[in-house]
This record gives sequence, structure tokens and C-alpha cells, in this order.
Amino acid sequence: MKTILAVEDCAAAVAAPPPSGEPAGGAEAAAKHGAKENATIRVPAERLDEMMDRVGELVIAQARLTQLANSGASAKGVAEEIERLAASLRDAVMGVRMLPIGSLFGRFRRLVHDLSRDLGKEIELITEGEETELDKTMIERLADPLIHVIRNAADHGLESAEARKAAGKDPAGHIRLIARHAGAEVLISVCDDGKGLDTAKIRAKAEENGLIAPGAVLTEAELHQLLFQPGFSTAQQVSALSGRGVGMDVVRRAIDGLRGSIDIATEAGKGSTFTLRLPLTLAIIEGLLVRVADTCYVVPLTAVEECVELSADADARSKGRRFLNLRGDLVPFLRLRELFADKGEPDPHQKIVIVANAETRVGLVVDQIIGSHQIVIKSLSKLHADVPSFSGATILGDGAVALILDVPHLIASGQAREARLQATSQEAA
Repeated sequence: MKTILAVEDCAAAVAAPPPSGEPAGGAEAAAKHGAKENATIRVPAERLDEMMDRVGELVIAQARLTQLANSGASAKGVAEEIERLAASLRDAVMGVRMLPIGSLFGRFRRLVHDLSRDLGKEIELITEGEETELDKTMIERLADPLIHVIRNAADHGLESAEARKAAGKDPAGHIRLIARHAGAEVLISVCDDGKGLDTAKIRAKAEENGLIAPGAVLTEAELHQLLFQPGFSTAQQVSALSGRGVGMDVVRRAIDGLRGSIDIATEAGKGSTFTLRLPLTLAIIEGLLVRVADTCYVVPLTAVEECVELSADADARSKGRRFLNLRGDLVPFLRLRELFADKGEPDPHQKIVIVANAETRVGLVVDQIIGSHQIVIKSLSKLHADVPSFSGATILGDGAVALILDVPHLIASGQAREARLQATSQEAA
């Protein structure tokens, strides 16, 4: 029998049924309220034992290091041992913060029940991967985004029972919440078996709102990402659940704040899948350390696709439109030196770090690629919290501070610059 040390059960924050007369939407309030009340977590005793073992080994290694320092002998072997123990202790501490995501999934059953009643649709919620573990802080901050995505699937994705019967489907619509690990990420998918996204309607609405130029060439993935623009809605009528264009932009901001991304897959008549890609923890990430002028920056490694050299020919051609021909694909790139107003001459052999968010890629021109490092994230102060290009900072081994680049914002900047250049070219023509 597994021993548990606990002060409160974080996973038991499922709200009780509302009293009669409670307005619709009580399930959403319960989900949000439950996310904020989780101040403590249950910790298996074996995880605490593991941490104590690692701390004991670390104390022994520190004593060996002190003895070697006093004797003047080489401490290289002890340094390697301390590095191994620090990594092991880090993993153990991160494991203490991990919770099964089922503690979050359970809150949405009442939400789906209320949506089924309000929309007049029969909706079934199916959950998979409840045992998948995620950082406690991440779970708390995922409640609001998932509420919006589930509402969107129920309202816009699923058809009425009559329409489903006419299409040869089960009269009851299905929404699936699926969580799974993929490398250093957790993927959370919200799938519905509805009618799928109407790409033509999304394009028409985007053109009507001035988000894209009429006839602009965009991939389906790029059109789908327009759903996350503030105020965007394809609903014909304004109701209590839709038509105001509020919701999906909140999802994008929340996921960006968690250093995650959102992918959309859809098939006409079959349904849609919104997949949230999230790091395992908010505390430590793998980062690519780069140098621009005399300043170091960190690019989250999960966003990095590849690194290439900026050739002299490509550099010369980029004085106007800045595109890199990468195996037949044109990838826009940004010069971080210009973006951050760093002075001095660039290095003769500059590098381009290709970063991606969903299916959009942008190159970041840097002077030097130093290498990959594990980064301990520190939040920016209140004075710098609104600086859009950075999502945090870290302290390097020499005590210097390196800012962590906000990749989604930089990609959006690259897209905006490309759109301006295209508009300028069209006007000149």
C-alpha cells in the first residue's frame, strides 16, 4: 500500500452541484474557483525519501569538495559528481510538483452537462490519459483556456441531433479530452466529431474584418490561426455562448504565457482537434544560448527547428525583403541586433536560428550560437513585465543575466513585417 503524506487533496477540488436556481455557467465558475484553491498538493512518501537520499549524497560530495580544496588537489571528479546529484535532485523536486491531469479533467464534466442543457444538444465527454502528470502551476492555469476550447467545440463544432442524424452520425456529439507525453512536452487535445471548421467562412470573415487582404495566399493552418485574433467570430447571431469574439484570443494569450503553442487539425464533416503543446514545467527549460553583440539571449529549445549560417549572398540580398531560401521555402528572418538596437558591427559569420510556432517559421539572426543549456527561469520585474519580446530571464554560470526570447511574439513580428512588405510591393506595382 502506497503511503501518502498530505495536508489537502488538490485533486478533490471538484465543485459540488449548484443549488437550484443557480445561473448557467456555474460549472465554469466552479472550474475557475477550483483552480485557484489548490494551495497544497499530495506528495507520495517515496518521492520525499528520494529527495532526502539525494540531499544526503550532496552533503557528502560537498564535504569531499571542501577537503580537496584545503589540500589543493583537483576537484574535477567531485564537480562532476555534484553536477550529477544536482540534476537528480532537480528531477526529484520537479516530480514533487507533478500532479495527474485527471484532477483538472474531472472539473469539466459538469461544464459539459450544462452546455448540453443550454445548447439543446446531447453531448458526451470522454477523457483519456488522466494519469499524465503535469506541473501543478500549469494545471491551475489551464482551467480557463480549456473552458473556452470546450465551449467552442460544443457550440460551433457539434451539430444538432437532427443534423447529425441526417449526416449518418450518432445523434449524441462527443468531445474527447486527451493528454499524453511527447518528449519534453505534454499534449492536451480537445477533439470533437462535429462538422469541422469552415475555412471559406473564416477567410470571408477575416477579409471583412481587415485581418487579411482580399485574395491573400494563406495556407489552411494560417487561416485557422486567425480564430485566435481578438474579436474574431464566425457566429451568425450573438448568444450567451458565442458571437462576441471573446474567448479564443484569451486561449492564445494564456497558452503563450505558459510558453506553449496551439495546433488545429480539422476535416470537413468529421470534426476538429485543438492540441495544446505545453512544457512539463514552468521552472526549468532547455534553452539555446545565443550572443548578439555583447549580450546573451536564450531561445527555448522546443521552438528551435535548426540553425544555419547567413551566407554573404543571402545577407546582400536581404537589404530589401528579408527572406531565406531554405530548401525551396522562403522563411522571413529578423535581425535581433536591429530589433534590440545593439550597436557595433555584426560578426563576419552570422547565424540564423530557425524557430517555429505551429506551422509558422521565422529566422532570428544572431552573431554566435553558444550552445544548449538547462535554464532556470526567473520572472521579470513589474517594470519590465510588459516588454513583449521577452518572457523571462535567467542567470548564467558567470553571474550574468540572459533574457529569454518570447518566440510567439517574435514570429508575430516577422509576419507583420512580411505583410507590410507585401503591401508596399503591391502599392508600388
